[in-house]
Amino acid sequence: MRILLCSLLVAAGPALSQGTGEATGSGDELAYVMELMADLQPRSFAANRELCGYLAYDQNGDLTTTRISVGEEGSCYLPSWPTKLLVIASFHTHSTYSAEYDSEFPSVIDMESDEESGIDGYISTPGGRLWFDDSDTRTVYQVCGLGCLPQDPNFEPQNEHLVRPSYTYRALVKHEAF
Repeated sequence: MRILLCSLLVAAGPALSQGTGEATGSGDELAYVMELMADLQPRSFAANRELCGYLAYDQNGDLTTTRISVGEEGSCYLPSWPTKLLVIASFHTHSTYSAEYDSEFPSVIDMESDEESGIDGYISTPGGRLWFDDSDTRTVYQVCGLGCLPQDPNFEPQNEHLVRPSYTYRALVKHEAF
């Protein structure tokens, strides 16, 4: 489907580029996101800020990102929706390790934001995890676990046995209630 969408984007130009594609969480897309997040993690830790943006296909069918927004310690406002790109996912870091935030998990707000936009999402954590938010199934799963991306030097593993490989939206709502 992704190849078809790229072909349609190139053929249709800007008219189609205002819609959204479908992230796959695998293949070339995943390699691109892993490299992107590996680059963003140290920057996010140094600034103690979340960094965020959109993953998209340009008019040549190549993966690209929008401008990277710099947020706060526990939030990030995505840049304006690009009109000349086929957006397939959001991405953001979860800043530095802090006992105040449950930052090794995607949040309910992360999932709701992606679902409202009709896209999927990628979230990296201070412990170096990468999560994929599949908005169609309302499920998040770990693409790779603890330490697969750069870790915050101040990260302290706690209750690692409680971090499951995937969560439904409802399971995250219950998790956040505790």
